[in-house]
Amino acid sequence: MNKKIYTTRLKLRPFVPADLTGLRAIVENKEIAEMASFRVATNAFESDYFLQQLMQPNIWAMTLKQTSEVIGSIGLYPVVGDNHERDPLKLELGYMVNQDFWGYGYMTEAVQSILNHSFHENYAYVVLASTYAENKRSAAILEHLSFKKVGEHTLPASVLNPVSRQENFYQLTAQAFIEGGHYATH
Repeated sequence: MNKKIYTTRLKLRPFVPADLTGLRAIVENKEIAEMASFRVATNAFESDYFLQQLMQPNIWAMTLKQTSEVIGSIGLYPVVGDNHERDPLKLELGYMVNQDFWGYGYMTEAVQSILNHSFHENYAYVVLASTYAENKRSAAILEHLSFKKVGEHTLPASVLNPVSRQENFYQLTAQAFIEGGHYATH
């Protein structure tokens, strides 16, 4: 499922080694790392390792159509069930975008496109997502695209999170996506 996907302003495509420079602006940004729940990269070596992890199926580089600049990533990750086996009908949505591009609707455009693509592939998919309660922008994207909040959990303070944080969990079915008016039939 890693073919190129085109939206009005974006081209979503597999990551390639030349994407390192654009990715560094994202993964070496402490604020993005805190909101997306990953350890901030501190140098090119760590950023390159991050890039290698993104070069796999169902993860796309978000690039601007006009300039081909990498501005983010979006992916659908496998979900492992209680039986420790991959659930073939569940996917977890994950994304991050360069802070310079926050507030312009790029992520909403990318998420909607990925969901359209996924539900066209298999109407039975259930897409899961989570975000920290303070990440209002991410929650707004999910809610706008008809994700329903299905739970929350308070994470205790840890090495990655110096203070406890509330994580909210969301779920989306194809039916809810269609009823929300976001599903394209072409």
